Amino acid sequence: MRKALLASLGVALILGIKACGEPYEGAEGVVEEFMEEIQEGEGSEAIKFLHPTYRDNLAKNLKLPVQFTELKPSQVLACLLSTMGAGIEEVDVKDGQLIGDKTALLKVKVEDKEGIKKLFTFVLVKEDGEWMIADITPYVPSMEKAED
Repeated sequence: MRKALLASLGVALILGIKACGEPYEGAEGVVEEFMEEIQEGEGSEAIKFLHPTYRDNLAKNLKLPVQFTELKPSQVLACLLSTMGAGIEEVDVKDGQLIGDKTALLKVKVEDKEGIKKLFTFVLVKEDGEWMIADITPYVPSMEKAED
């Protein structure tokens, strides 16, 4: 009886700790995995983390050289992502916030191998229980007017 009570208490404690995590934790994991795939030169795996609409828009806007016209636009995008990842040294998710139940906004610092640091905003949406990257843009801090 005592062991069952202790086991139940242990499970409740673990679930309680897990519930106290960041509400955008799943979205953060997706960004980290996406960036890891890019760093490892696995653009075709990284594409799986992009929302289909965002992926298709990115692929559509690529200017394809003649030698790539035999490839699908998503294959060219995968090659581009793999190439971009070669220069990344470090990725750090700085902070995030949940906007509604199905949208998360994360600020990510990326440092390249030359020491140049850039901030990006990742917008993720949750569909069918899965977080997917819906947009990546350079981070622009909000400028609030100072009151006189």
